[in-house]
Amino acid sequence: MPFNLTIETEAELAARDAVGFSIAVKAEAGRRILALCPEWKQRNLTAQASILAEKGRATWSPEEQAAWDDGEALWTQIAAIRTRSNEIEAMDPPPADPTDDALWP
Repeated sequence: MPFNLTIETEAELAARDAVGFSIAVKAEAGRRILALCPEWKQRNLTAQASILAEKGRATWSPEEQAAWDDGEALWTQIAAIRTRSNEIEAMDPPPADPTDDALWP
């Protein structure tokens, strides 16, 4: 069986490292989002928003408005994490540790 040795160029190594960094940033963003709002809660908020949208804002009770406001506040925090994830991925040079709390909102 012949031995196949592939020599990567510096550009190929940099591209592979960039992909790995991007994956690490996305994983950290996902971890932070799930810590803030687990998937079950995200599904419940989506269902609740759908029901409230169908009902119409003008007919919401104070409790429903409060629930909407709470959900909207969570989605705003999630959006901030997603935005920051994109910003971290675009950093040049990339930070050494994408899990560093100082990088995140």
